Amino acid sequence: MTAPAQIARCPESVKSHLRSLFEDAVTDLLIDDTMNARRIEEAVWDVLVAVGRELLTTLLTMACWRATSKATKGATPRLRLDDDYTLSLTTTLGIVRVPLFAFRDETGRTRTPAREEVFPLHPHCRSSELCLEWESRLGSQLPFRQAEEAMDFFSHGAVRVEDTTIARHIGVIGELVTREWTYRTPEDTAKLLKERATRDRQHGKPVLYVSTDAHALRRYEDETWEAPWKMLNGIRLWCEDRVNGGIIHLGGEYTWGDCREVGKRFSAVVDGLSELDAQWVFISDGMPWFRDHVMPRLPKDTTFILDFYHAMERLGEYAAKRFGMGTKAARAFLRRAETRLTGKRPYRRKKVKKRRGHKKSRWRRDRYRTVHACSNPLGAGEELLRDLVKWAKGKVDGLEAITSYIAENSDRMDYPTYRARGLQIGSGAMESLHRVASQMRLKLAGARWLPERAIAVLNLRLMVLADRWDAFWGHEARASTLRAAFKPTPVPTA
Repeated sequence: MTAPAQIARCPESVKSHLRSLFEDAVTDLLIDDTMNARRIEEAVWDVLVAVGRELLTTLLTMACWRATSKATKGATPRLRLDDDYTLSLTTTLGIVRVPLFAFRDETGRTRTPAREEVFPLHPHCRSSELCLEWESRLGSQLPFRQAEEAMDFFSHGAVRVEDTTIARHIGVIGELVTREWTYRTPEDTAKLLKERATRDRQHGKPVLYVSTDAHALRRYEDETWEAPWKMLNGIRLWCEDRVNGGIIHLGGEYTWGDCREVGKRFSAVVDGLSELDAQWVFISDGMPWFRDHVMPRLPKDTTFILDFYHAMERLGEYAAKRFGMGTKAARAFLRRAETRLTGKRPYRRKKVKKRRGHKKSRWRRDRYRTVHACSNPLGAGEELLRDLVKWAKGKVDGLEAITSYIAENSDRMDYPTYRARGLQIGSGAMESLHRVASQMRLKLAGARWLPERAIAVLNLRLMVLADRWDAFWGHEARASTLRAAFKPTPVPTA
């Protein structure tokens, strides 16, 4: 191969070198007629990676030469091409070595303008920006050791990055993913709500659902490096597709903070979407702190719903205490309580007899008919509360706990009205976010997390769910932001 300076000065020599390299590789492939289909495909990949690495090295070398020529203003400086001024960089095509074309200026100081202009992340980050993106995507989806193996496997051995390096890079990139990147833009949200979201039958507005919930992760803390279970609070925005009934994710975030921090996050969400013409619906379980820290932060016309399945779970615990777990009396009690809450019950399916020569038709979806309308003006929750006291006929174990729970949340339990408006009455979308965004990656056997690293991984995963990945890596300020993130903070001197 010609000298680096000659490569940079003469594009024709570059073309000639790459052409000869490619022709030699293709000739060897055409001559070898003993390979099977798999080996042929592998050989083609080897050729493409090798030629691509040479082309990438050459183009980066030319970019370095242009930076030096610009700094010297067309003069012919005395270049330093020794190994001390040759840069090694891990790229998606493998490790490339590029001369920086360092030179001495009039004062005798060695200058390397290519390092600042072409490789601003080096030496604090020795991966290219595209390789950095690959590391972030794989490390957020797989354990770091598996991410290392995946990069090596799918690049056909070209890319080898240690798992510790991937973890460090993810920690830096994840801190750059602020909450604006884990939510869809207000314009995209408004468009989705207008074109695809279900509408409130009472007001005719598109329905925007919001919820919060917590789950536990192992987290290191203090200087002891103990990893007890710590609660991680999540927030999710979504709407329901009116065509297929699927969940359309609009954004979300996680925080290790307490109830006050969650309230602040909700305020930021509402402020960012204040211009939306939508019906907000807050669905959650019955945590008492929601009334003080979350509900006041939402718009005034928000509909607040207690998750129906959490309510039935609490009723199931009461039934197990009173009648015994799994008994016929407990099941009958739960059916009566469900009827009081929903005001509806399903038809029983009729078993279709299979006849000779007759194809079994599909069962139709269960249809519901009204059993009774809620007679209590305060809603189905208040009516169930009165029925529980009446059915108890005296002091019963667990009665005080379940009546207190329903009394505190009865204003969020008018399920017949919610269903008449076409609203969801369960927070399954919030529960599924825990599984998809957090637990599938972070709650692994033996996994222990630093607080910052866990949030970094979550931010990257939530950015993918919000369809903001390409926008993040393509925004104009990306280069300067990455450069500032990887530049070490100077240690203050005494």
